[in-house]
Amino acid sequence: MSRPSARYAQLIRMCRRRGCSREDAKELVQEAHALLLEYQRSTKVRDVESLLRRILINLSISHFHQELSLPFKFESVAKLDRRGMLIEPAPGPQCAAAAEQQLHGTTRLLSAVSARTCQMFIAQRGGYTYEEIAAAFVVRPRTVEKHLVAAMLMLQEMMPEEFAAESPRGRLRRGDSPSR
Repeated sequence: MSRPSARYAQLIRMCRRRGCSREDAKELVQEAHALLLEYQRSTKVRDVESLLRRILINLSISHFHQELSLPFKFESVAKLDRRGMLIEPAPGPQCAAAAEQQLHGTTRLLSAVSARTCQMFIAQRGGYTYEEIAAAFVVRPRTVEKHLVAAMLMLQEMMPEEFAAESPRGRLRRGDSPSR
């Protein structure tokens, strides 16, 4: 790997560790480079690497605060469950038993991702649309898509052969979105 691409990957990882999604991290790194170039036009910079990292940290903090300030209200999954927004009203006993076994297996595999990501994945596999899941979790449909991609990539890493056989579109590649 060449030096510029290694530095780029390192900056992406830094953003990801700070809680940014992969897409947001790429945008923040690009914005940090643009701000650095603009700053270098008017001032001589002694340590470009340090300044770039500091700009990126500041951008990620600003991004985090912008996400917090969105006018969304978060509800607990238990509350959504009581309102019947996440479960099918009357599944048959055999269907319920088979689904419960699959659910336990999937949640065990998805223990590496956040509980929210796991819940969104299960809701999507239960037949709910991105818009319905977004309304239930009070997020945007794009956020639901990001959570589902993370869950599907995690499942592929844990059980690549079984997951590829179950997936209607075959193996998911980085950058692909799950079927809606």
